[in-house]
Amino acid sequence: MMIIDFLRDTVSSFFYLLVTPFCVYCREWLYDRQRVLCNKCTAMVQPVVSVDLEITKTYKITVHALSAYRDPLRTLIQSKRFGDRIAAYDLGRLLWQLTYFNHLTCDYLVPIPLHWTRYARRGYNQAEEMAHELGHRRQVPVAKLLKRVRKTEFQAQLDKESRGENVQGAFVLDVADPSLYAGKHLILIDDLMTTGATLKEAVRLLRTLKPASITALVACRVI
Repeated sequence: MMIIDFLRDTVSSFFYLLVTPFCVYCREWLYDRQRVLCNKCTAMVQPVVSVDLEITKTYKITVHALSAYRDPLRTLIQSKRFGDRIAAYDLGRLLWQLTYFNHLTCDYLVPIPLHWTRYARRGYNQAEEMAHELGHRRQVPVAKLLKRVRKTEFQAQLDKESRGENVQGAFVLDVADPSLYAGKHLILIDDLMTTGATLKEAVRLLRTLKPASITALVACRVI
């Protein structure tokens, strides 16, 4: 795993040395290579407050989001349809630069997984790449604790009532040693939250590991 992480970081660093620094939305020249958006496009990002997501009547988690689901971030999220892996790194960098993430207690980052058929077609998991970017910057490990065992419909194509049924039973725990995560602080990573049905299903499973806390961090949420 350390070798894979090293290669991932090396490739990512090499890419950023080669690519001319343009704003990922309007393509304006950026003088700071660490920037993702220019000042004008950064000002377009609509911040949203954190919300509590009810898992059961007695248990909630906090969901932190960078922005409402609008441009310029909407374009970055939708780039996964076209195999734009770099957009996932950019979303991770924006979460690092513009959210409260660095102040959240965190032992492990847990990305929402893709079904293997979608992973094969796309070649990567956007949530996982975002998690690796955040983990690299904060020096916390990414733990792929969930496996998607059922291919579901795209949540965005369903009405609110159908989304919970769509993801029900979609995940299983994929953990060799559950004791590693007992009493730890887990942060779920995903690109987009609509109704929260996907996060709820993931949290229900992760709670069985008896972590100290579970929080969610997404690039955008629908408001």
